[in-house]
Amino acid sequence: MAIQNNQNLKVLIVGSGLAGLTAARVLREHHAVTIYERGGVAVATGGQGIMIAGNGNRILTPLGYEGEGARVGGVPIHRLRMFDDKNHQIQDTVMDLKARFGTDILGQKRSDFRDELVRLATAPSAELGIGGEPATVVYNQAVVGIDPEEGVVTFGDGTTAAADVIVVADGIHSRLRPLVAGEGAPKPQKTGHLAYRVAVSVEAANRALAEANMKPPVWWRPEMFNNTTLVLNGPPGSCRVAMAYPLRRNTYFNFSCIMETRVSSRRTTESWHADGDRDEMLEYFGWDEGLKRILGSATEVKCWDLQDLDPLPTWTKGRAILIGDAAHAMTPMQGQGANLSIEDAEALRLLNNEHDAQGTGAKVRREDVPAILRRIDSVRRPRADRALELVRATHGRFTGHSKYEDKSDFFMGYSGIYAALAEKEKGAAKHGEDK
Repeated sequence: MAIQNNQNLKVLIVGSGLAGLTAARVLREHHAVTIYERGGVAVATGGQGIMIAGNGNRILTPLGYEGEGARVGGVPIHRLRMFDDKNHQIQDTVMDLKARFGTDILGQKRSDFRDELVRLATAPSAELGIGGEPATVVYNQAVVGIDPEEGVVTFGDGTTAAADVIVVADGIHSRLRPLVAGEGAPKPQKTGHLAYRVAVSVEAANRALAEANMKPPVWWRPEMFNNTTLVLNGPPGSCRVAMAYPLRRNTYFNFSCIMETRVSSRRTTESWHADGDRDEMLEYFGWDEGLKRILGSATEVKCWDLQDLDPLPTWTKGRAILIGDAAHAMTPMQGQGANLSIEDAEALRLLNNEHDAQGTGAKVRREDVPAILRRIDSVRRPRADRALELVRATHGRFTGHSKYEDKSDFFMGYSGIYAALAEKEKGAAKHGEDK
């Protein structure tokens, strides 16, 4: 059966990060989608890890995402083990996430995950078995201004392009945020924490241990680390913790080594993938010689001053909307930043031909766009604000226990924009009855 092409609106997406690429996949079946990326093809393709949880997986899987497939090699996380600085196990928790939420958390290399999103956004429609046309990605084309009411973007060379919808997904340091949320909108702020991030090959780490004639730490054994998140607490009072999880079918491990910030630099503040100082990382996180050898086997070290963003007064203006870190940047303490960005992108389904602003099922028209974006904002912004509260509550308590308090029902129980709207309307009706 031929798949009908019903492209309707012209959509411009600013930024080819995880939020922008997911938005392109959500919209490409119904609309003409173009992504403008300030950087080159290799932008933000570092090999460190990322966790996609149940809320993200349930959205992505129907879109063709194959998290455990050969391309991504995502590792289902079934267990959490926690250790003190002497390598004594102090917690062992079996995670029943698939039974509770229909899917596991998947640990994967960030570069592998982004490549999969690029495929979903830009592969030929026949290859994906869908209608519409692939999204177009224009690299090295900076968007420096937008007119949200008219739907016009301005590029660095002074040229412009018009659209029915502008999706602003240009990250935590969004240059366009004030044009949507207002000139007085909050700016990113430092949290006082620094994260070193490395992706370690299990083979290389074992070789480094063998060369030093060292037995592996108790937690660095396949029966202990396969399909497991490891939380390694630093010495008492050190305000340091290393969190690790497997990637690429348990052949790599991501380590996020978090500590209180000693000295900030513009380089680590402005980029989440700036190069880090290997010797400094090993000095701060070498309380155990085995851990030090394992971290030292990494081929690259990234460093990031952790920042977040106070709640914005609005995510939308006219026919423009903020999504991802441009709308709600937060620290990775609960591993939910990417998942919330996926949720944002999924909410753009309201722009597809499934429903118009009145829910009648007619095609969405250009004049419908502002009302639809406001409807998305009414659900997504309060949820992101609550997520920020939960994440910030962990900032001042530097133990693995505080980082992994169970907030999974709130985060992983999210089932998409239509379910969220139904819940919102149900709550409003109940509130009306109670008056």
